[in-house]
Amino acid sequence: MSTTRIPQGLYTSEGGQRLFAPCRSACPVHVDVPAYLTAIAEGRFTDSLEIVLERNPLPSVCGRICLRPCEDECRRCLLDEPIAIAQLKRAAADYGAYPAPRKPLARPERVAIVGSGPTGLTAAHDLAKLGYQVTIYEEKPLLGGMLRYGIPNYRLPDDALDKDIDYILAHGVQTVTGVRVGRDVEVADLAEQFDAVLVTTGLQGSRGLPIDGADLPQVITALPFLEASSRGDKIDLGPRVVVVGGGNVAMDVARTAIRQGAKDVHVVCLESDEEMPASDLEIEEAEKEGVKIHCSWGPRGVTGEEQVRGLRAVRCTSVFDAEKRFSPQFDESVEQEFEADTIIFAIGQSAEVGDLGLELTQRGAPVVDPMNLETPTERVFAAGDVVSGPTKVIDAIAAGHRAVAAIVASLTDDEHMLHELDEENAVLGKVPETMASKLETRRRIQMERLEFFEAIETFDEVELGYTEYEAAREAQRCLSCTTGARLTREKCAACLTCMRICPHGAPSIKVGGYVYFDAEACHACGACASQCPAQAIALEGYSEDDLSRRVERLLVGHGMNTTLVFACGCTPILPEISGTDVRTHVTTCLLRVSERNVIEALRTGASRIVFAGCVESTCRFPHARTLVAQRLAHIKAALSDIGITDAIAVIHEADDEELAHL
Repeated sequence: MSTTRIPQGLYTSEGGQRLFAPCRSACPVHVDVPAYLTAIAEGRFTDSLEIVLERNPLPSVCGRICLRPCEDECRRCLLDEPIAIAQLKRAAADYGAYPAPRKPLARPERVAIVGSGPTGLTAAHDLAKLGYQVTIYEEKPLLGGMLRYGIPNYRLPDDALDKDIDYILAHGVQTVTGVRVGRDVEVADLAEQFDAVLVTTGLQGSRGLPIDGADLPQVITALPFLEASSRGDKIDLGPRVVVVGGGNVAMDVARTAIRQGAKDVHVVCLESDEEMPASDLEIEEAEKEGVKIHCSWGPRGVTGEEQVRGLRAVRCTSVFDAEKRFSPQFDESVEQEFEADTIIFAIGQSAEVGDLGLELTQRGAPVVDPMNLETPTERVFAAGDVVSGPTKVIDAIAAGHRAVAAIVASLTDDEHMLHELDEENAVLGKVPETMASKLETRRRIQMERLEFFEAIETFDEVELGYTEYEAAREAQRCLSCTTGARLTREKCAACLTCMRICPHGAPSIKVGGYVYFDAEACHACGACASQCPAQAIALEGYSEDDLSRRVERLLVGHGMNTTLVFACGCTPILPEISGTDVRTHVTTCLLRVSERNVIEALRTGASRIVFAGCVESTCRFPHARTLVAQRLAHIKAALSDIGITDAIAVIHEADDEELAHL
């Protein structure tokens, strides 16, 4: 999957494939995780947000509800705990400024998108950025699909969703709401008016069970219940609720039922503890809020005549057969009744596209060509959950990208985008022992949240978000995988300084006499780059030019008496470095600041340069501290040679008293 930040040089495998960090490879849309975490670690939230938006137009959404496949693959897992990648994406959206859309060269083609869930919104974003004229048709009064009407506000508040949607609409996307395609307007009519139509209606139907008593009025299904709750409706459930199902939707229903006033909420599911499809996090959250989960039970009937009395269930002995196909088996001799005033089925969703006039599969999904997503109806495409069945939000976003590639290929006869999506990437291996043994254990920073006894009384968001400082500190735990040293062989003098300096053994001599850097062992501290006398080493995705541009932006408009502070991002008192005559640039390590950066800062208007070091106990690169001191001495000596003798100050471990004199 293409990105504007394609690793080059060192980070290309021997087979010529791009080499991705495991977190980036595990992300279905391949967001450049190391790059945006580095930006957050340096306090550059807007830069971080822009990096995320390159591949994911819904950062505020995914920062809250993504199931985090990236974190499962984080190389830090083997050391302590994975980086809070998703929550840091939220921090980028919370504190960064969404960029103003760039106006592309307008194209004459018009595309209609049916549905405004994650797939439709992503497709609209991508097409608008390419210059196509896009119109979204949405049945509901507001955009968002299941993001708005199926996910409770305590997990995804409307204002967070609206932030992402407003950014997408700012690209010139038009909307038509309150119109159901297939009832108010036909797909065939849209196909005549537009050059392409994309159906992304998702799974709007909520399944029940054909068991005795299921037609009683106190037996309802998940999605209508969640939608009514999202509108703010008060629903009389009675004190006892039984939710049937074991997925994430069932957990949402159970937690919502508690907030609707139910006092005793039980979840009954076929699966065993190990087989439950709900994420471990969702199960844990539900149980902490008082939901009781009963595994390995199969519903057999709703008891009660005019009023629900309970759910009768039998023991489920297995859910899948030897070929892992769904084939539940039961022991009818083991029976239990779960008392209930209301029963809510949360056993799955279905596509409701029978009125669209499209050819359907046996399970009721649109028939599509798996290669180009086109339906048998000319110029009509379909993508997302309506085609694939239920997936994660991030998978739905990936489906939106693929749909756009298919539409563009159809309209332009250019399949380049499709080929890019199908490119394979090599993945960085685990942290080698030589590196792991030198890394300090640093526990994940836990996000503040409502106490559970408070949370169940309101639909307010449970997770309260990181502060900017907490986000930066958590991002500094990142190992910066695939952002490390890159060698320009033509400049290399083979002096082997890098081999002597590197504490992890990343550089070595290969046959032929050239230096090779092992990407698995590189920690991206910059020690080798700072000490290379030939300046033959740089860090992937980082350059002196970038740093100089950021410093220039900091200093523009300030007086000639401004003090510029280069601060190590690991210093815990960094927020205290401020003032009208003090401008601070945070960097991952002071090793990354060169004499050229200092000279250009002085030329731009800084009267004094201060280097604020970090505290040893929190240093991300403890092996680099001696090298930092050597680096700063070298910079001071270089400036002294050109007559600048009193413009540099060094604060050791960012001492409070020294900071007070800035």
